[in-house]
Amino acid sequence: EGVKAKNSNHGLIYSDTLTEGSEQTENQLIVPRGGEYNLQLADNTKVYLNAGSSLRYPVRFTGNRREVELIGEGYFEVMRDTARPFIVKAGTIDVQVLGTEFNVNAYPDEGMVATTLVEGSVRVNYGAKQQVMQPGTRLVYDKDNGNAEVHTVDTEVYTSWKDGYYYFKRETLENIMDVLIRWYDLNV
Repeated sequence: EGVKAKNSNHGLIYSDTLTEGSEQTENQLIVPRGGEYNLQLADNTKVYLNAGSSLRYPVRFTGNRREVELIGEGYFEVMRDTARPFIVKAGTIDVQVLGTEFNVNAYPDEGMVATTLVEGSVRVNYGAKQQVMQPGTRLVYDKDNGNAEVHTVDTEVYTSWKDGYYYFKRETLENIMDVLIRWYDLNV
């Protein structure tokens, strides 16, 4: 439908040069367990998807907001656009940004959804509440009780996966194994 995208060794790159009628086209990228994939959206926002994740997105953003849906884990380098906020719908929370770098962990089989802010500013909406985050913080939303907590963190612990390695700090062996099982697609 006139969509221009190229597959490079680093991932999928969409062009903003689309033909008439392609504005309504929506794609979904599914990354299997044991894999990772990069994606550059038509607005030049970069998305890194972790193992066992998927992203639903339009091939071209129209209107006054840029919206994607994430299942699993993704790291976003959002291209600044003050007229059109970027929104990541991740299960029970929405993360809204204008231009920033952040990680969202929203695997459906986990009891929480977490956002880690590397730089910039984001507003996380959950239920009827919202929280504006500062760089170097992590918001963890408990799906069962609807509460959220924000803590100052070492962001590398939650974002290193996008650079090809995992950095664990004071983590239990059980949690480390959960991450490795998803990434290496181990059948335990």
